[in-house]
Amino acid sequence: MADDAYMFPVSFAQRRLWFIDQLVPGNAFYNLHAAVPLKGPVDAAVLARALNALVERHEALRTTFVVAGDEPMQRVAESLHIELPAEDLAALALDARARRVAEAAQDEAQRPFDLAAGPLLRARLLRRAPGDQVLLVTLHHIVSDGWSMNVFWQELTALYNAFLLGRPSPLPELPIQYADYAVWQNEWLQGQALQAQLDYWRERLQGAPALDLPTDRPRPPVASYRGAQQPVRLRAPLAAQLRALGQRQGTTLFMTLLAAFATLLARSSGQTDVVVGVPTAGRTRAELEGLIGFFVNTLVMRCDLAGDPPFDALMQRVRQVALGAYANQDLPFEKLVEALQPDRDLSRNPLFQVTFQLLSTAPAAVAAAAGEPQAQRGSAAFDLSLNLWDGGGEVAGHFEYAADLFDATTVERMARRFETLLEDIVAAPQQPIGRLALMDAAERRRVLVDWNRTAADVPAATIDALFAAQADRAPERLALAAGGRQLGYGALERQAGAIARALRSRGVGRGDAVALCLPRGIELVAAMLGTMKAGAAYVPLDACAPDERLHLLLDRCEARALLVDAAAARRLAGRREPMLDSAALAFSEADAAPPPSAGTGPDDIACVIFTSGSTGVPKGVEVRHGGLANLVHWHLRAFGLHADDRTSQVAGPAFDAFGWEVWPSLCAGASVHFADDELRAAPRELLAWLARERISVGFVPTPVAEPMLAERMPAGLALRALLTGGDRLHRAPAPGLPFVVHNNYGPTECTVVATSMPLAPQGDDLPPPIGRAIANTRLYVLDAQHRPVPVGVWGELHIGGAGVARGYRGDAAQTSERFVDWHGERVYASGDVVRWRDDGTLEFRGRSDRQVKVRGHRIELGEIESALRRDERVREAAVVLRDDGRLAAYVVAQDGAQTDDEAVFAKGVREALARRVPEHELPAAVVVLPALPLTANGKVDLRSLPAPAAAAGGSDEPRGPVEGTLAALMCEVLGRARVGRHDHFFADLGGHSLLATQLVSRVRGAFDVELPLRDFFGAPTVAALAEAVEEALVAQIDALSNEDAARLAAQA
Repeated sequence: MADDAYMFPVSFAQRRLWFIDQLVPGNAFYNLHAAVPLKGPVDAAVLARALNALVERHEALRTTFVVAGDEPMQRVAESLHIELPAEDLAALALDARARRVAEAAQDEAQRPFDLAAGPLLRARLLRRAPGDQVLLVTLHHIVSDGWSMNVFWQELTALYNAFLLGRPSPLPELPIQYADYAVWQNEWLQGQALQAQLDYWRERLQGAPALDLPTDRPRPPVASYRGAQQPVRLRAPLAAQLRALGQRQGTTLFMTLLAAFATLLARSSGQTDVVVGVPTAGRTRAELEGLIGFFVNTLVMRCDLAGDPPFDALMQRVRQVALGAYANQDLPFEKLVEALQPDRDLSRNPLFQVTFQLLSTAPAAVAAAAGEPQAQRGSAAFDLSLNLWDGGGEVAGHFEYAADLFDATTVERMARRFETLLEDIVAAPQQPIGRLALMDAAERRRVLVDWNRTAADVPAATIDALFAAQADRAPERLALAAGGRQLGYGALERQAGAIARALRSRGVGRGDAVALCLPRGIELVAAMLGTMKAGAAYVPLDACAPDERLHLLLDRCEARALLVDAAAARRLAGRREPMLDSAALAFSEADAAPPPSAGTGPDDIACVIFTSGSTGVPKGVEVRHGGLANLVHWHLRAFGLHADDRTSQVAGPAFDAFGWEVWPSLCAGASVHFADDELRAAPRELLAWLARERISVGFVPTPVAEPMLAERMPAGLALRALLTGGDRLHRAPAPGLPFVVHNNYGPTECTVVATSMPLAPQGDDLPPPIGRAIANTRLYVLDAQHRPVPVGVWGELHIGGAGVARGYRGDAAQTSERFVDWHGERVYASGDVVRWRDDGTLEFRGRSDRQVKVRGHRIELGEIESALRRDERVREAAVVLRDDGRLAAYVVAQDGAQTDDEAVFAKGVREALARRVPEHELPAAVVVLPALPLTANGKVDLRSLPAPAAAAGGSDEPRGPVEGTLAALMCEVLGRARVGRHDHFFADLGGHSLLATQLVSRVRGAFDVELPLRDFFGAPTVAALAEAVEEALVAQIDALSNEDAARLAAQA
């Protein structure tokens, strides 16, 4: 650059790109590149002269960006010469020639510019053969835009043609330069000129939510801006129908396509309040049309899709939104962000995360380069952008997407669904948007039919009948082992028969319920079997539960009798139900003839299992014999259970998994071994017990299984299949395990298990899927209007098939709410959020009631828990939203982790988490616990987690000289009298990106340290900034030579 230069303020749009360059130095995110074929003879010297004449004509092409004080400024050089290097490729073979052109184009597109040093324009000429050249041109977006590229190519062509003929420039003198525009914009926006527009946008965007599209990976804490593109092509007949629809409705093609795009986003995200950024040329005055420079402004269009409107009605809504936006388009987007102060983090763009634009013609560079492969810049400024141009016939373009978030196949599906949606729109624009097709026939068949082909034969026999057959076949075979006692099949059958006869003699029969308040063990299984033989349904209660809960459950289950031991009899004395000593009954008539069949069938109730309701009131699920038999027969086939197997019993007696552990084994002739109570929640000890007892197939609840899988496997382990379920599994098993881990999912309302799959080790730390439907089970993932959603889109899981329970005992209202009719099939609405994967397995996100909102962001707590568990120091983790609106994390340290100072350990865990999740997902406090509290069913008891002693984030005074200096600097920048050491620069203090750059610049000067801007955005408080400064100072000292250190010490 020349020494002589002029300084001007930057425009608001330039300030944003300069800020991003400060945030991510050395990036090529905003490179504008084109590879243009030039046919016929080309005079390289004349072309270089034309290029430099263009640079002389447009000051923007001679501009660099420097900091003066705290402010970025344009530095316009009086003169600048651009080289045009040429490379002759004619000697290369055709394929090598093509590769070299592609390599050179890619290199140019992805080579960063230095905004301070410049120049911000590059050009290269590649000669492929005589009369066949390719001109590579790259500019930084901060000095150019799409419109400017049209100006660039038009004027370059005109100048070249004139110079080639020996004529002077045919171009008229420019009335103004870009710097004039920037000065005018800054002066104009300092007055009241745009107050009315600001008031419009403030009202229009109040409470606008972030758009949470379903992503393939968790959002990183800092966007990398890596991106890719997926082509989109709307053929001429479809484009013509869309234009005709718009004419009938009084909307432009842009408005029609924006309404369709908003529909796609709403149907993909489940949100009806959709915010889309729309780039505009920003050249609202005639004198700007011929300039090269960065004029683009982005309008924020908030589309209201609430109420499932017909598409033609949505078109009118979008029309009004667009007209209002265009009437208030003079306010720069950057000024809008500064005024509205939305929650800021480095993971996403403020106010909108998705953009849409429709150009009336293809960009000149694209048109000129028709047929020439273009380099991909490999970046994306937003989560997703749909960029289209209207060629008059077809409409073409591409989706540009963030590679951090999306796989290519996902965006390819999105492009296909957009076309399917548009075809349905033109066919029936009066349809409600929720009924418009997103899936083509093939995808719809996959999710509704192909992945639900689960039919399998199940004998009609009940569990007690299947067990009786095993007892008759091998009466001496071991059935149960618990607490040092053992019982064979024949003896267990006789005890169950005696209990059944005793119950029948007291009037208990088919359709009745019998409550069991017994500890885990042989007597409990005998009581369950005996109750079923009597034709009644057993209701297992946890003998360790408080008296109040036991009485509540007994009141709700309407039991005809209670089977108890002596301890329970004392606790429940005074109940109106007949109370029977189970053990006494089992031995009273053990040698008598078996009781006659009760005649129970598949639709009779086998048991009533109580689950915790969302309101805190337990619900008794009436599980049918047919569902239980289906579970057993699927289990026998899926895990190859046989008579020589030794299986474990770990779950609590009132947990639905208890029956899953026991009944398949007893129906296969296998033996069931009960783990002692003190082992059930002790991962290491339980693993040793599995090895000692030579267990071959075992179930362990997920919260216990996860830490157990991290243990070293003991020698002599006979386990071939470890089954887990009951909670979200956060990571796949490690490679090298001597057994297969099977992940299972299922609500009690669908008889314990609805999906299952064996897990292979994964190459990432993402939670594994929950599998496919088990036998005779059908899965439907539906949106809020009970319509099936496509692959990759989150929805509520609805389950149909043999396992669906009869309902909730004594609660018709809850039954009708959760057990619903869907197209003639009775299904259970689970309340669990899942999505289909490409392979037909389901991915589990969590309970719908575990989604929370923090500072306007929709957050899935389970995803934060998974991120915490990826820390090698953390064995278990739970996250909750406390009453004060802050997130709190609870962690259990891995064995061997240094936790002597829990505050230091918690701080380290939080810092590691900050590198994995966006700032708004970072818990305010991390609490270290010796173990997570569990419910009686083995699930994490979130209600029992203690309140953090002192959540971080209070506005206490700065501590120490470093914090004091930083607080003073922050006060200067913000114009405040004081700030607290934990006050959030953006959320609490109203800071914005430009003020952040000013602050970091002052901090660098005050402490003479290198402090990356993105480090401040990751933790924008005085306390966190002080830690970063101190670490930088220590690093500088460590890097000093011994001589330099001695010199500094002498000067101190």
